[in-house]
Formats: sequence, C-alpha cells, structure tokens
Amino acid sequence: MTSAAKRHLYLIFGILISLVLLWVLFRDIKFDELIGTLKGANYWWLIPNVALIVLTMYQRAWRWHFMVAPIKKVPFSKLLAATCIGFMANNVLPLRLGEFVRAYSLASQDRGITKSASLATIFVERMVFDLVALLLIFGVIFWFSPNLRGHVDDNIIVGVYTAILIALVGIILVLVLALKPDRVGETFTKYLFFLPERAKEPIKNIIIKFSRGLEFVTNPKMVLAVSLHTILIWMLMGLSNLFVFAVFGFDIPVAAAFVVLVVVSISILIPSSPGFVGVYHYGAALSLVAYGVSKEDALSCALVLHATQYIVVTAMGFYFLKKEHLSLKKLQQEASDDV
Repeated sequence: MTSAAKRHLYLIFGILISLVLLWVLFRDIKFDELIGTLKGANYWWLIPNVALIVLTMYQRAWRWHFMVAPIKKVPFSKLLAATCIGFMANNVLPLRLGEFVRAYSLASQDRGITKSASLATIFVERMVFDLVALLLIFGVIFWFSPNLRGHVDDNIIVGVYTAILIALVGIILVLVLALKPDRVGETFTKYLFFLPERAKEPIKNIIIKFSRGLEFVTNPKMVLAVSLHTILIWMLMGLSNLFVFAVFGFDIPVAAAFVVLVVVSISILIPSSPGFVGVYHYGAALSLVAYGVSKEDALSCALVLHATQYIVVTAMGFYFLKKEHLSLKKLQQEASDDV
C-alpha cells in the first residue's frame, strides 16, 4: 500500500469515527430543548472567552521562544505567526498536519531554523510538556474531588493511562536524543543494514538536526521557563471554559472547567475529521454530564466551546498566513510528503 493510500485510509477512518460519535451524541437528544438552550444563552460571556483564547496563542508562541532560543533567537512575530498557522491547519487539514505545517511555516520564515529542529521542539512541547501538565491537572482534580471518581467513564481512565505511557516514552526519547544524538544516530542506522551506506548518512544527519531542537532540555533554566509557561497556558485554557459555562448559566464547580479541558485534550488524540469534530464534542459533553448537566445543555455547551475556539484560532491562522505571504497548499504538500 502506498503512503498516499494509507493517508486516505486514515482520513476515511477518522471521518467515520467523527460521524459515529456525532450520531451517538445526537441520537437521544430532544432537539427542541437543545435549540431552546442555544437561543436562551447569554453570549456576551464569550467576549472574555475569546480574549483568553487569543492570549493563549500568544502565550504558546512565547513558550516556543524558550525552546528555539538555543538554536537561534527568532523574532516573536514569526513564532506567533507559525503557531497560529499551525493550529489553524489542524482545524482545516486532515491527518493532524498542523504540527508539520507549524514547523515548516517557521522554517519558511527563518532559514536559520531547520524543519527537523522545529519539528523536534513541537514534538517535545506537545508529547511531553503539554501531556504532563494535563495529567498533573487531572490528577489534582481527581484526588481532591472524591465525588467525581464514581462518575468518570472507564474509557477516560484508559485514555489517561495511555497518555501517561506516551508521556513517559516521550520523556525518555527526548533525554536520550538530547544527550546522545550521535550515538542514537549510529545505533539507529546500524539496524538499517539493508540500506546502502550512502543512504545511511543522510538519515543520521536528520537525527542530529532533529536533536538540535531538543538542546533546551539540557538547560535547567530553559526547562523551568517552558514548564511554567506550560502551566500558565493550560490554566488560561481552563479558565476560558468557565466563561462558556457562564453563557449557559451552569452552576457547577470550577474544577469542571479543567476536567472538560483534560478530557477533550485526550479525546482529540483519537483519529477524527479535520477540526476534531465529534471527538471534541463527545469529550466535552461526557465531562459535563458527569457533573449533572442534562444531555441537551451539555451538548449545547460543547457546540459553543468548539465553535468559538475553531473560529478564533482559524481566523488568526489565516490572518498570519496572508500577512507572512505563505501558501497553505505548499505547506500542506510539504507536510503530507513527510507523513
């Protein structure tokens, strides 16, 4: 099977998952109550929600600044543009290409940063720092909310354990690559015995370039800065959920905002259509129902949560795409070639 065929198969599989979850969400819904809830909502509360979403994007770019600093001092404007373009691409392109688009966008704007090094920073950001922060948030809430334990779906617990495993593997890989890039390159290419020697050297060079994006993990001050910014980012995102709860007048604990945040973040790891349709809504609605919110109200909130983030992030991404004179089609093609 060709790589293009595999990509198409993965895309179809993701769309099917989205459709199945949407069917599960809507099959027993009383649509008159759903529409009534949406009509009666106080959407003025979305103003601070949108402000926090925008602030979070700036915060992500500032965190990235510390990660790429050992390689090169990149202007904040370029980091912000690449961040917004990447998150926008995840909303409109299949196969989670946004992570690759983000890396290639930065490399296109600043030739001093290679695609491999840029990808490495994003890998450690998403699969280590963000995952660990989410798991810490979930652990704290779970520990101090005994009433929640009996209402947490078994699938969520499985997802959390899976995320813990992924984070541990990611941490090990990052440390080994950052500390021993040459040895990793030699070890990796040694097992590619079936390739000619002239093909092994470029692979080893790619691994070494990739490891450059991990240099910051050898600097305790940089790691601390990235960690603090990561916690701030997820706190802002959790607080932004509270304002959407206010849209519908929910009287539920503050912890619910962070439970929704964690569950949704784990849910969107599941293959889905572009924009995480279905998986996002299912995770958000499932979390709210655990707090006694009706299915109709929970789904209404999930729809608004997703729509607000989708519209704001996508609009910011397209704005910076035009501002930096970049082509989404070209970035998508580059990303697709590497998936």
